[in-house]
Amino acid sequence: MKILYYTWFENSQEDMVETLIYLGHSIVKCNIPFQNYEEDAEAMEQLSGVIRQYGCEAVFSFNFFPVIARTAERMQVKYISWIYDCPHWTLRSPAVSCACNYIFVFDKVQFLTLAQLKLPHLYQFPLAVNTTKLCELLGTPQAGNAGQMDDDISFVGSLYENNRYDKIQYLPEYLRGYLEGIMQAQELVYGYNFVAELLCDDVMEQLKDFVSMDLPQGYLISGKELYAAMLNEKITSIDRIRFLNLLSENNRLSLYSASDPKLVAGADYKGTVAYRQEMPKVFRRSKINLNITLRSIQSGIPLRALDIMGAGGFLLSNYQPELAEEFVDGKELVLYASAEELQDKVRYYLSHEEERCEIAYQGFLKVQSVCSYETRVKQMMDLVMAG
Repeated sequence: MKILYYTWFENSQEDMVETLIYLGHSIVKCNIPFQNYEEDAEAMEQLSGVIRQYGCEAVFSFNFFPVIARTAERMQVKYISWIYDCPHWTLRSPAVSCACNYIFVFDKVQFLTLAQLKLPHLYQFPLAVNTTKLCELLGTPQAGNAGQMDDDISFVGSLYENNRYDKIQYLPEYLRGYLEGIMQAQELVYGYNFVAELLCDDVMEQLKDFVSMDLPQGYLISGKELYAAMLNEKITSIDRIRFLNLLSENNRLSLYSASDPKLVAGADYKGTVAYRQEMPKVFRRSKINLNITLRSIQSGIPLRALDIMGAGGFLLSNYQPELAEEFVDGKELVLYASAEELQDKVRYYLSHEEERCEIAYQGFLKVQSVCSYETRVKQMMDLVMAG
């Protein structure tokens, strides 16, 4: 199949393009800036021209772009989108109903919400990691061999200190107290997100006077979902800052981030790392790699977790339903569900090297077997070709 690959310079573009070519598809890459994700006549004309010039039978992109969906429908070609953001608001565009769409969503809760729209080609489909490239970069992990270790505990990612909730200039004390009560309750629970359920109609009406949430006309999304996403982002910031500070009190913790180092004063701040070349080395050379999932990813396996295991790193993650379904806790990764459990497991696995190394190795083998790009993309294209 000849595929137009639309890139927005995402980290995964090389992995996807190389895999599609390996599987026998012909690829044309392009990036056309959109002035408007919904309606952009000039961009649609340019996309149509590329499709026509190269005889493309399908368009692929990570995440969903309504402009591409409308163009594909007009040109009568398939539009394949693999979603790795959650929430991803353009999935609520009217263009999501175009018959040409093949939409692959990694988070089961997000998938079930979209399934209510009765879309013709919607799939719940986990993300992937390029284990072939990682082994070329780092060498294939060996059972019982920890190799060089630079860090005891590592966290790679943002602390979300610039979240939208903290940018609200004013809220009445009773309203702020109610919202913070919701967040404090959700902080204690993993595996089920109830933030939206606790945003009652009265609170929603009051919030509208102080916090504006606007989307293009026709989007099938409620204000409740938008406000819940805002609170989930804040909860994630609280989670990460609190847990990293707790662990840095009695352990050597390395923070790889563009966030303010003062937020975790006890950490060894090491700045940002490049996704393809430097980040996998951090994962392989850390005794413990932390994953603290963005709370709006309600059930799915975040890409960071796969990146860690795919690099042969030991993963210690918060409980996520789909992580617990796909991987064996204590054998292929380790999960925690509270601050106390996190601290206990950090202490245990820092002092049990053989067990830690075996879990990292088994996690790599599982990812290589079921989550590699070759495996996932072949499954994806089989579904597209059969559709």
